[in-house]
Amino acid sequence: MHRLFYKIFLWFWLGIIAVSATLVTLTELTHSRVEDDRRWHEKYGPRVDLWARQEVRILRVEGKEALEKYVKSFQSDPGVRNYIFDEAGQEVLGRQASNQVLAALASAGDSLTPHQQFLPQERIVAQTIINLAGRRYVVVVQFPQPSLLSRSLFDLLFEDVNKAIVFRVLAVLLVAGVLCFWLARQIVNPIDRLRAATREIANEHLQTRVDKRVLTRHDELADLGHDFDRMAARIESLVTAHRQFLADVSHALRSPLARLNVALGLVRRGATSDGASEHLDRIERETDRLNTLIGQLLTMARLDSGVDLERKSAFDLGLLVDEVAADADYEARSRQCRVTVSHSCECRVDGVREMLRGAIENVVRNAVRHTAEGTTVDISLDTRSDRQGGLAVIHIRDHGAGVSQGSIGGLFTPFCRIASNSAPGGTGLGLAITKRTFEVHGGRASAANASDGGLVVTLELPALDIVNVARTEAAGEREDQRDRRRVAVERRDAVRVM
Repeated sequence: MHRLFYKIFLWFWLGIIAVSATLVTLTELTHSRVEDDRRWHEKYGPRVDLWARQEVRILRVEGKEALEKYVKSFQSDPGVRNYIFDEAGQEVLGRQASNQVLAALASAGDSLTPHQQFLPQERIVAQTIINLAGRRYVVVVQFPQPSLLSRSLFDLLFEDVNKAIVFRVLAVLLVAGVLCFWLARQIVNPIDRLRAATREIANEHLQTRVDKRVLTRHDELADLGHDFDRMAARIESLVTAHRQFLADVSHALRSPLARLNVALGLVRRGATSDGASEHLDRIERETDRLNTLIGQLLTMARLDSGVDLERKSAFDLGLLVDEVAADADYEARSRQCRVTVSHSCECRVDGVREMLRGAIENVVRNAVRHTAEGTTVDISLDTRSDRQGGLAVIHIRDHGAGVSQGSIGGLFTPFCRIASNSAPGGTGLGLAITKRTFEVHGGRASAANASDGGLVVTLELPALDIVNVARTEAAGEREDQRDRRRVAVERRDAVRVM
């Protein structure tokens, strides 16, 4: 109920209902007053006629004292006032009449024929009477004002309710509901389309533009849509230029580096002194480091451009984790460390296998560099379900010095190198590439210090399906695969040395 659509719809609907209810109530109150006046006329008209004839007869036959006694009997009825006037307009019993009564007397006129004059607003009836002697009298009876609100409201709610009123009320509710729904939808639809375009831009679909149905409205929302398109076009231009610049710089630098490596090899063949060899070794290390950095920059550019995502396919993430662990375990033995998979399961994901492999390797190799000698880097693959579906979760934990709490947020920032006592070096791009790789695959990467020391990096990725079968029964087969992979690596290194 917090959505703008429902708020607009309810406000419109309640507003129309309030106005309609007010009009219906006023109409019914007016109708009820007219009906009440008609009923009052029918009820008291004959009664006043009877009273007037009786008073004129008593005055002629029995005199004023009897008339006064008779009139006082009306006074016992609260609010009823009974006056009798002669031809001269004088009150027969000498009582002082109110202005309303005198106005009713004047409205009766000088007619010599019996008739009644009604003043519904003042609740007064004036009856003209001619006695047997031909003398003219006017009897004016004033009744108390009724409680219009309570009477009419009671009639409206309990007495005068009929099918026609119910039908009118339901018709108002229905028509108001349809109209308000349409009005609210007309207002909210463009906002929803703008919001959808904003989400697409946030998901790096920079070519997204606002729906044309918003741009053709010729109102403020259309102006907002045009401004949004101009902003999106500018963002796309800047991001595209940035990506192209990064890719161009990487490619431009790689060519001279390759030629530098070739020249370095030629120089090394002719070098004889130990000092020259040392300097050449230093140049080679720095060249390799620069080449690695440019390779990582090129990887970041390719991730941002999204060109490799066209090669997505479904594969078993558990097998990929096992392969990465086997390779990293062979490399970790030079530091008297181990890399093990404590838990794994069958889990299929959709993505570029080599990209994800490189991203996971970045984290594992970083953990191998920073874990203490003689310890184990532990990898686990678990699955869980959330509102969006299945989720594969990889935990990579080392036993190093960890990272200060204030520096954890910068671990995945490009070129942000956290000071560490356990391992020097690094370009500051490996974890940034990992985070970016998992983000373009719909996942995320995070890190936290373990409670008993070390760092835990968590990688999450949407899963196509979850089998939830632990791969412990394949432990022997996995060890065989690792041994075969180690042999292959050893042979490859031997070839390089030759």
